[in-house]
Amino acid sequence: MSTDVTFTYKSGGKHVTKTLKAADKISSREALGLWKVDGKAWKVYATTKQLQALSDDYTRASQAAALPMGDPKFQQGSVKQGTKPASEGFVLITQWMDGTNFQKTIQSFKTALTRQNISHNKTSEEYKRITRGCNAANQVGLKDCQGFIKSGIAQPLRFIDIHTSWNPSTHTFGHSEQAAELVEAIVAWGQ
Repeated sequence: MSTDVTFTYKSGGKHVTKTLKAADKISSREALGLWKVDGKAWKVYATTKQLQALSDDYTRASQAAALPMGDPKFQQGSVKQGTKPASEGFVLITQWMDGTNFQKTIQSFKTALTRQNISHNKTSEEYKRITRGCNAANQVGLKDCQGFIKSGIAQPLRFIDIHTSWNPSTHTFGHSEQAAELVEAIVAWGQ
């Protein structure tokens, strides 16, 4: 049974507490869950073990390739789950994403393009933006490619759960077959 989560953090020198209701939780494989808070997506982690690696991946993806990912921010704080003792954790905060979700498969990506009625015209701005996003994912070797497609907005393709193929020994991004397939799929989509 899921319990409410309380997240307390400092903002402007003051403690702020948000109670995240169990009933509003969206399940997550790698975090306690995802909640919509003040129009933003809050992905809550019970510890800080992944904080630096995730923050580094998001920063590298943004700086190296301008990967579209919903203006991510990280906030450390105290995480309390029900009656368990509080732990030092963090929240990944991004824009709330609407549209059609795609996860892991090229078919899922193509279905999202279809459901959002994305133009096949290679000269359309929307098509060009999605192509740039796919190329950025390929450039950083994005693993476990997932995100949202939504027609009619500035960023019609936005990725979530950013994990790049960064190699700290060589200071280069590795290859991601999934990201390369996204590029192939959007090229084939165009006319």
